[in-house]
Amino acid sequence: MFLTLKQISDKTGIGVSLLRFYRDRYEEHLQFTGDGRTRKYAENSVDIFLLIAKGYREKLDYEQIKQELDNKCGFIIPNLTQSKTETTEQEDLVQSLRAMLQQELSRRDELILELQEEIESIKQALTEHNERAEDRSRSAESRDGDIMQAIRELQSEKQQQRNKPLWKRIFSRT
Repeated sequence: MFLTLKQISDKTGIGVSLLRFYRDRYEEHLQFTGDGRTRKYAENSVDIFLLIAKGYREKLDYEQIKQELDNKCGFIIPNLTQSKTETTEQEDLVQSLRAMLQQELSRRDELILELQEEIESIKQALTEHNERAEDRSRSAESRDGDIMQAIRELQSEKQQQRNKPLWKRIFSRT
C-alpha cells in the first residue's frame, strides 16, 4: 500500500512541508512510485520519516541521521514502475552490490580486528614502559634517600666535632 505525503503527515503528525524537506534530504532511503504530485510512498516510509524527525529532535546532524537510516533501513532503489526484465536486472545489480558490500564489510571487520590487536600491543608495551620507569624512579628515590642519609650522618659528625672543646679537637687530630 502506498501513501501520499498528506496521509503520512496525518499518521506521523509531521507537517507536509517538513516531510518534503525530509524527503528531499533523505530521498535515497524512501521507496516511492510515480512522479510529482502523483508520487506515493511505501508504508515503511512512515517509520523512516519518524526516524528522521527523531534524529532532528535529538540534535543529530545530517551525516549522523543518514548513518542511522543506512543502519536501520539500508539503501532503497526508489523507482517501482519497471518491467520484469528491468526488475530482474535490478535484482541482479542489488545482489552484486550486496556481495560487494559484504566483501567490504568483511575487509573492514578484519581491519578493525588488526587495529584492535595493534592497540592492545601498544597498550602492553606502554604498560611495560611505565613499569620500568616506575622501577627506575623507585631506584633513584632509594639512592637519593641513601645519599641524603649519608650527608646527614656527615653533617652530624661534623657538628659533633664542632661541639668538642678546642683542646679535644687539637689532641684528637694527632
